[in-house]
Amino acid sequence: QQQWELLDALNRAVPCYKGILDDIKNRGEQWKDWVLGDSPHESPLPASDASPESRDWEASLAPFQRILLIRCFREEKLLFALTQYVRVRMGSHYVEPPPFSLERAMADSSPSTPIVFILSPGSDPMNMLQAFANTNNKVLQYVSLGQGQGENAKRLIETCRKTGDWAMLQNCHLSKTFMPELEIQMGYLLQPGAAVHANFRLWLTSMPTDFFPVFVLQNSIKLTNEAPTGLKANMIRCFNEITDADFEVFTKGEKFTECSKEHAYKKLIYGLCFFHSVVLERKKFGPLGWNVRYEWNDTDFHVSKQWLRLFLEEQAQIPWDSLEYIIGQINYGGRVTDPQDRGTLMTILRIYLNRNILMDGYSFSQSGKYRAPPIGALDTFRSVLQEMSLIDDPEVFGMHENANLRYQLQVSELLMNTVLSIQPRLIGKKGGGPSPEEQVMQKCIDFESSLPTNISKEEAGPTAFTTLPNGLPNSLSTVLSHELVKYNKLLARMRWSLMELQKALKGLTVLSEDLDKMYQSFLNDQVPSLWSAVGYASLKALGSWYREFLQKIHFIRTWVQKGEPNSFWITGFFNPSAFMTGCLQAFARAEGVSVDKLGFSFAVLDLEGDEVVHQPHRGCYIHGIFTDAWRWDKTAKVMVDSLPGEPYATLPVVHFLPEAMHKTPPNFHRIPMYRTTIRAGVISSLGASSNYVLSIEAPTDKDPDYWVLKGAASVIALNA
Repeated sequence: QQQWELLDALNRAVPCYKGILDDIKNRGEQWKDWVLGDSPHESPLPASDASPESRDWEASLAPFQRILLIRCFREEKLLFALTQYVRVRMGSHYVEPPPFSLERAMADSSPSTPIVFILSPGSDPMNMLQAFANTNNKVLQYVSLGQGQGENAKRLIETCRKTGDWAMLQNCHLSKTFMPELEIQMGYLLQPGAAVHANFRLWLTSMPTDFFPVFVLQNSIKLTNEAPTGLKANMIRCFNEITDADFEVFTKGEKFTECSKEHAYKKLIYGLCFFHSVVLERKKFGPLGWNVRYEWNDTDFHVSKQWLRLFLEEQAQIPWDSLEYIIGQINYGGRVTDPQDRGTLMTILRIYLNRNILMDGYSFSQSGKYRAPPIGALDTFRSVLQEMSLIDDPEVFGMHENANLRYQLQVSELLMNTVLSIQPRLIGKKGGGPSPEEQVMQKCIDFESSLPTNISKEEAGPTAFTTLPNGLPNSLSTVLSHELVKYNKLLARMRWSLMELQKALKGLTVLSEDLDKMYQSFLNDQVPSLWSAVGYASLKALGSWYREFLQKIHFIRTWVQKGEPNSFWITGFFNPSAFMTGCLQAFARAEGVSVDKLGFSFAVLDLEGDEVVHQPHRGCYIHGIFTDAWRWDKTAKVMVDSLPGEPYATLPVVHFLPEAMHKTPPNFHRIPMYRTTIRAGVISSLGASSNYVLSIEAPTDKDPDYWVLKGAASVIALNA
């Protein structure tokens, strides 16, 4: 639906696309072949055929106009399409990063021109810069910014500009309060006749941040040196930091029961390197890899390597449990905040830290391409690494082939969001189209005309708000009351803000900062922060968000007027966690069981939401759950892999049945359910994420670790 809406917008607003909707209807198979191809950005568009209505789109659309079709049909290929466009139109040097050169940066700099290192996760230019300073016989003095370091940084600049030494201020992103002073110091350096030594240089490092002084950026040389990506690059970096003394620790005569200590140590060192590289590279898959992006670095690897050596030196047997706990739970797990991520981390570690790794034939993945080499010298291990593929198959991470599609889509979305964030505010009215103000005004009018009225308890039917025979309120009626309050609050905010923005556009009132942000959000098809601040979790664009919002209001209003539905649409709840608690409480009151002893059992039915004709005796039927990185096989009634190109699927109706002292049955896997596909949320004091609802259970004929590595989850709302 979203693809068709984007095409409809092109058809109506851009003359060169006139008639494309009719052409797609008439020649659906040709367009389908192009859309579903492996590389639509490189394939020719459908040409004209014998029918008089057809059109040669390949000849009639310019290269950039083709890219808009890629955005509509295959957004995950957008980055490839734009890269190809820039390479052809502007040259390869705009898409290929130049070699990192401090010498070149130094030649372009001056005492009044600082050099700014824009940091990326895993990169630290400090050692490189110290070596460069020694090569040039310069003294490098530095201050790591943070709380209370502002005065030290100021004195350092003043001292070095007199002596001619190099001054380095590390981590400017950690000292927001010092940034105005940095701007002042920069202004002094640029003053004509300022007392600055000719050899003085100012080096700055900072992560990207919105409070770094623009004045400093405009008058500086910018450098970035991203950490290597890919398993091969990470493995090579790890082994380059291992010396012969680190590698040749044990003599031939030292033995465990299973093998020699030398054999065990070298195999486990390789496994540890592979584990470190895998946990770093999984981050590129976003929430499919980790719910939260953790900043693991080489320190975690080196500390784990030291513990491995210590345990093997002092123990008569390989202490597998101790190694797993120290490395997994403490060294790497110490950074992990999300409980689901901790389970994933330990599952990954057990692949590389188990007895099977001591055997030469043991493989780290199903393909058999990745395994620890036979023991030998350090150079032998390094030569094996050179033969690794530069392209990492998702299967080495235990993931489905759709993981690459998700990664490409995330990169394309980041690109689009970046483009929107730097888009000029003032856009002239050209070609007779509506101005930005007219577009926003029309959206306000459309939203306001279709906005539902508040949901009132006065319109409630006789079965909406009920009490139990013992006088206690029905738990689900209480849930409904809370939902009414939240939705009515959102409706009131939307109604007020739409009215105020229209007044501001007419010049009848001041355009406040909040209304200005709302104006920009409307232009970018984003949900205004004024609405999301009192709204529910959602990643949808404004158009699809509003349509779903109307469906949610209809769901709640129908419940109020006609009573509890036969099957509850889980997406329709403002707070699905409260609904789950209400279900448990309703069962506890009906059965006289303590609510804190209850858990849910789950049964997937062969029904869709609109096919349910009656409510269950206990528990509730729920529909609207989406599977993420798996799907439900209706025939075999088990979890199976997603279909290629379809990372999400819809789960049939699920019976949520409370059960006292519930335990997960054998051959069932616990699947975390989240509100949105981003999965990350605020971690509460109880250790649960605000995005997490609960874990459902489904039968599987595979080991649960298989699905943990896949990143299998379920979500309440998709992005489109």
